[in-house]
Order: sequence, then C-alpha cells, then structure tokens
Amino acid sequence: MTEFQASSKSLVTFLNGFGKKLEDIAIRAKGGYIEAAVGNSTHYMRRRLSCDVVKSGNLFISDLTKFKGFLSANKNGTMKVSQSGKTGTLHVNCDKSSLQLLTTSYIQSQADVPLIEKLVSRSEDNMWQTWANFNLDYHAKVEGEDFIPATQFSKVVGNKFNCRTEFDPHGQEYVIRAGSRNKGKMFVKVSLVDIDSPDIPARSAFAHWLPDLLSNMPAGPIDLHTGDETVLVLKQPDSGYLLVVMDQEYEED
Repeated sequence: MTEFQASSKSLVTFLNGFGKKLEDIAIRAKGGYIEAAVGNSTHYMRRRLSCDVVKSGNLFISDLTKFKGFLSANKNGTMKVSQSGKTGTLHVNCDKSSLQLLTTSYIQSQADVPLIEKLVSRSEDNMWQTWANFNLDYHAKVEGEDFIPATQFSKVVGNKFNCRTEFDPHGQEYVIRAGSRNKGKMFVKVSLVDIDSPDIPARSAFAHWLPDLLSNMPAGPIDLHTGDETVLVLKQPDSGYLLVVMDQEYEED
C-alpha cells in the first residue's frame, strides 16, 4: 500500500506543471515528497512536491482528468491518496468526500521513462557534461521568469514554427528565435550568469512544442546545460525540477 497526504491546491499545481494534455501519470512517494516524471521523443520532465508520505511506494493514475476534477471539487481540502499495487483501485479521500478510480496496467506517459532515466542517471553521474554520446560543454545559470516571453511565440508567429537557440558566451545571453522570413520572427534573450563554456556560440534546433514546455518552468535560479546541436537541459536542484528538451534536425527558414 502506497499512501501520501497533500493539499488539493498543491496537488493541482504539481500535476498541471506537466501540461494540461497529460492523461495519466505514475507517482513515486518517498521520504518527505512525491515525485513524478513523464518522457517521450520530445522531452523528459521530472517534478517534485513536498508532502506527508505515510508509506513509500509507487502510485498510478490512469484517468488524470477525473482525479484533478475531484481535487478541484474539494479545492480547500487535504487529500489522502492511496493505492495497493499497480492495478489496484486508486482511493482519494477528503473530509466526507471520496473517489475511487480503476487503474489499467499500461500508463502511456511512462512508456519511455525507464529508458530516458538511464540517460538522465548517466548525465547526473558525470555532472551533466554529456547526454548520451553528445557533449554538454555549455553551462550557465538563468532565471526561470526570463523564459516567459517565449511562451507567447504561437500568438505572434502562428502555430507552426521551428525554434532556433543560441548560447552566446560573449553576449552572455541564451537566445531563442521562432518563426520564418515569410511569417516574421520573434526573439527572446535570456541572461546568462556563471558561464562555463567554450568561446564560440552553440546552436540547436527545436520544434514548436518548446514554448509549451517552457511555460511550466518554476521561477527562480535554474541551471542550464547544453551543447552544439544537442539537447537543452534545465534543472533546479532545490525544487527537484528537471527538463530535458530533445533537439531536432536543423531546417532552413
């Protein structure tokens, strides 16, 4: 039996941080927090929430929409969440309200997580100097708030666009560009501090889903790791937040 308790508001904020389109999730309860991760061909994201863990273990939610709906209906309450086994019924209790949800054996958002977390573990062991076979030799600290303008790319240049990024050590900026010559281009510049990198810029390409991922970033100082034509890593050790955004083939505008 896995069991933890947390406020409804904090749970909603925690789960919404993975994106509103997420349909299912697996939660790990350990120590004084719960942790969840999702991963696929576009990105890997891990978040953590401090709470009262009664019994450590893994907990699986197949219908995240109904789960969050129950949280919203009891938005000022404290939730007691428990489950016995991966396919056991999920029990959620709040004062005089309760919810029971069946759980399927397949959690879609976890399909690629084990493989990606092997790469994450290797990168964490070498202090984010590499990702798979690619060098991550560009490092700096940024502020999460500085990425907010990039979340508006779709409203300015449309829904279909590619993103280009440049780590500029001389200008002390991380530049994100979206759009094309025909539809217009938008630039967002993020200040870099504590830079540790080669003297020449590093450039990578990403798809239109990059702004959506950046919209879920926490505020405050964040460690940035990247390389030339490879992934973007954003990590906030104090909160347990980690985002790895997968790059794509460079295409001309």
